[in-house]
Amino acid sequence: MKYLSRVFWLGIGCTFLFPLYWMITMSLKSKSEAYNNPFGIPYSWDWINYSEALSKYHFFVYFENSLIYTIGTIAITLTTGSMLAYCLSRMQWRFNSAALLYVSLGLIVPIEVVLIPLFQLIKWLHLKDSYWGLILPYSGFAIASCVLMLFAFLRSLPKELEEAACIDGTNVYQTFFRIIFPIVTPALMTQCVLLFMRIWNEFPLAFIIASKDQFRPLTVGLLSFFVSVGVSDWGLIGATMVLSSLPMIIVYMIGNERIENALTAGAILK
Repeated sequence: MKYLSRVFWLGIGCTFLFPLYWMITMSLKSKSEAYNNPFGIPYSWDWINYSEALSKYHFFVYFENSLIYTIGTIAITLTTGSMLAYCLSRMQWRFNSAALLYVSLGLIVPIEVVLIPLFQLIKWLHLKDSYWGLILPYSGFAIASCVLMLFAFLRSLPKELEEAACIDGTNVYQTFFRIIFPIVTPALMTQCVLLFMRIWNEFPLAFIIASKDQFRPLTVGLLSFFVSVGVSDWGLIGATMVLSSLPMIIVYMIGNERIENALTAGAILK
């Protein structure tokens, strides 16, 4: 029974890996082989698909844009989110519980629900077709999960840390940046991995806000490339899919353990 269970879960795991296998093998096939041998191993590896994808897909332009959006969102979210989580978890003030409840509501509001008013607001602020037009909404939607995760982490720290820092004559900002911030570094690294995967794969908001080609991230650029190529060259399409997915795959392989830790971080939330 134990071996049957392992075989069963191994089969389930292979079903999740099959799209990755299909994408990689398809990127190494010629036009004719992509139709004649869609799921098998390539007879001859056609690496020219990658060079054509880099020349026709504008990969480096889209890659730079995705990197700007991701790094900018991570920097703003972690800085403001860690400060807010510190205020909510370590300080006692009048509207503490109300502020925590308000932040928690951000978890149940998807981007698609507020897409139209958000678009009008960005257009009114003249941020459409700019980097800030996506970085600021991304940060606003990501800050709720960041605050709640760090809130749970900070609640577990002893209050003697602030008391000792106060005796040494530090103010609240020095206490946070010199003592608390280094302690929560593991939780911040976990958030970096989660935010990277979320922003790198985001499509609906980027498709509407970044209408100009020079501001499009990889996800939107990949769609426009598919429309221009059509379904005549699956090898070229597979190569662009591999190039677009490779950064996220690398980040996930490096930080998969941190993602598992993040899933249980809310267990100590009280």
